[in-house]
Amino acid sequence: MYGWRARLGVLVPSGILALEPEFGLVTPEGVSCHYHRFNFTGAGGDGEEVVARLKRAESYIADAAELICDARPDVVVMTGTGVSFIDGHGHDQRLIEKMMERNGGLPTTTTSTSVITAFNKMGVKKVSIAMPYFEAVSKAAVKFVEASGFEVLDAKWLDKAGYDIAVLPPEVVYQLAKEVDRPESDAIFISCVGLHTFEVIEKLERDLQKPVITSNQATIWNILRMAGVNDSIEGYGRILSEY
Repeated sequence: MYGWRARLGVLVPSGILALEPEFGLVTPEGVSCHYHRFNFTGAGGDGEEVVARLKRAESYIADAAELICDARPDVVVMTGTGVSFIDGHGHDQRLIEKMMERNGGLPTTTTSTSVITAFNKMGVKKVSIAMPYFEAVSKAAVKFVEASGFEVLDAKWLDKAGYDIAVLPPEVVYQLAKEVDRPESDAIFISCVGLHTFEVIEKLERDLQKPVITSNQATIWNILRMAGVNDSIEGYGRILSEY
């Protein structure tokens, strides 16, 4: 039987390509992921239009949280880092409340919540952030992290959106993370579930000698732990192998 250890209900922005393949790399035996998409592509327009679309995505999430329950998941997560931080500190918690109202109170989280949970678990206080987003979205990410109690020492972004994020090669992600690093940073955070990050996490951790936390990695780690699955998963960063 699929999901005999745990079934994970995963709500995915409709334009995201990286999440299912990356989750598939690290999902332990006996755990199954069940995906449902909600309307958000992030493509087209300028930064203000992308911000508006991120905010509009909220209107689709409650219905998606109800529909995923047909798969009888043990945990539900709304992925999409920007969707869960775009309206400031506490926005992720408001989304969780809306989803839980429709999914019968199942354990529920978001990507941004998972990232903050990972920071706290690893004792991170100071962080550098690498992002693909437009400036307006990137500044909202910095504001969210700071309001959550962490010092952001540096942040850089690539002014990309939609499919342009999905096709960024790993060397671009690697170099951006190296550029944003500061000696005082406790960790590097690479934000966006649309980025392919799994093939560079271990390389960055070895080269920078500090933890690297990415949106997809923190999300799958958090929902596995919420579901009571505590496997040590090697090859994709310290958060998955040690916590």
